[in-house]
Amino acid sequence: MGPGSPHLPLFKGSSKVAHLRQHTLSHLKLLGGGTATRRFLVFFSTAVFSTLVVSTFLLRSQSPLQRYCSSSAPSASSIRGPSSVPPTHLHPLPLTATLEERLDAFRNAPGINWEPADFVNWNLQTCSNVVPNHNKDLLAKSSLIWAALNSTAIIQHRERMARFLEKKKAEGVFDSVHVSKGGRGLIGEGRGIVFTAGNADTLARVVVALRLIRRHLNSNLPAAIFHFPSERPDPNSPQVAELRQLNAKLVEATGRDRDPTREKNYQLKAQSIVESEWAEVIYFDSDNLPATNPEVLFDAPNYKRLGVFFAPDYWKTSGSNPIWQIIGVQCRDEWEQEAGQIVIDKRRHLDAMLLSLYMLTDWQYWFYFSDGDKDVFRFAMLALRKRWALPGRYVGGGGLPRGTMSGDFCAHTMQQYDHAGRPMFIHYNLLKQIPSGVFLGFTWGRTKQITAFPSNTRLLWNTSESHRKHVPYPDPVVRGGDDVDADMLANADDDGWTIYPGSDEVRRRAALERGIRPFFHGGGNTAFCIDMKWEDPATPSAPRSKQIVKNGNEEKLVSEPNRLGINWDESPLQIVQWSDDDRLKDFERVMYDLGFQPSAQT
Repeated sequence: MGPGSPHLPLFKGSSKVAHLRQHTLSHLKLLGGGTATRRFLVFFSTAVFSTLVVSTFLLRSQSPLQRYCSSSAPSASSIRGPSSVPPTHLHPLPLTATLEERLDAFRNAPGINWEPADFVNWNLQTCSNVVPNHNKDLLAKSSLIWAALNSTAIIQHRERMARFLEKKKAEGVFDSVHVSKGGRGLIGEGRGIVFTAGNADTLARVVVALRLIRRHLNSNLPAAIFHFPSERPDPNSPQVAELRQLNAKLVEATGRDRDPTREKNYQLKAQSIVESEWAEVIYFDSDNLPATNPEVLFDAPNYKRLGVFFAPDYWKTSGSNPIWQIIGVQCRDEWEQEAGQIVIDKRRHLDAMLLSLYMLTDWQYWFYFSDGDKDVFRFAMLALRKRWALPGRYVGGGGLPRGTMSGDFCAHTMQQYDHAGRPMFIHYNLLKQIPSGVFLGFTWGRTKQITAFPSNTRLLWNTSESHRKHVPYPDPVVRGGDDVDADMLANADDDGWTIYPGSDEVRRRAALERGIRPFFHGGGNTAFCIDMKWEDPATPSAPRSKQIVKNGNEEKLVSEPNRLGINWDESPLQIVQWSDDDRLKDFERVMYDLGFQPSAQT
């Protein structure tokens, strides 16, 4: 029975709503808490799904004309249920697709005239196992907002987003002559580095980052630092003078105001990329440092192929998040985006950056679907049926050389990797929140990371019979570990089969990452840290096959290895020393020599 069927019952015992409510209750139990907490969760989930039923009833009572807010109705092919969606909906459009083709696919994507409950139920086909890595803070903040969205509001969002891009195209933003040269275009020319900073702390961090980039990593790319009008620094200050010497200029982001009630203001990021004068941009948060010359990423095979390089976060997006229906994409079991660094070619992706800007302009609303700015970029790419390059290794936890009172391993830095799996970005987002006890010799020293390391093997698609069982992907090449993109890791199963299967080594990575479980610890009188553990991703409904292994007179029951040779009883996580890595062994000393301060107080 498809969405919108007039025969679907709308009473308290409705099988679809009741099933979804029970499924959510079982997931909410993972949040823990005492009896009072559980009672609240039961009450809360009942309220959420009662709202869902009421929204469904109101939607069905509307005429078809009331359901759509645009003069262009969706095609008949889009007003169907999950069972009628072809498997190719998972695939991107060709790299050469026009904006018009992308907007047509977006407007007619799955979810039109579907009940929100039906779309969530469809999402559970691909995202039923992401619960251990749910972004629980976002769930707690946003669930009531999510429940209040009906199909009418969802179609309104799609149409407004599409019309925004059409309006921008009519304004000439895709023209070849940039606004800085008297034209209307926003694509730009050449390459450059972009930061967002403004107050004394963030600007001081950017100065140190630029010292590293210029003096130690030998990159001469021009730089721009975007700031809110209210954070305009004194033009006669020593910091501004040094920035000029470092070939960096300050750019005031007009039309944007800083929210004084928020400690962090992320919404400036998309605007800084869009309005920068360069076609290819390397973006940095102020608390992010490159471990080597960042220009190497321009030559990465996956960046050259796709024109954009994102990095993963520790969490995953819930299947109950309405953003999936808004963008018309079935929930993807993949890591969220960590947007402390972005490498992008605006000649190929200005449209996605503009769509990100659309959401960040109204950030007070869209942050209910993205925890801060980070995932609006991923959602914009998916809405336009695009894909992005990924590092050659999952994000590592860079941390103190020894444990703390709260745990044996304290990570305060997101260590992101380049395309080949080597350390690339040192995003010390938690380090600057540690008030004391961090100094030269006790700042960094270890990283916890997954051991699976990519190989550079490339095979032709038709040389691997096992790949043929999947729906043919638009790109027929089986790519290796230094050429990974988003579809090569999304929706993985135990054997690493994904939307776009890669080489055996990439498939091993995709399968193993399903068991990573990041978690926080500490705070209060101890450092606030993040750590990660690994657990077998097998579910109770599909337990792992076991076999008896004899070792002398002892017998041990172990999981059977899969076709990729994965031992599900052994954690693939390892702790590596910075002293053993050429890019990291002198990093801490160099940073302190350049004036680095570990905390926010400079």
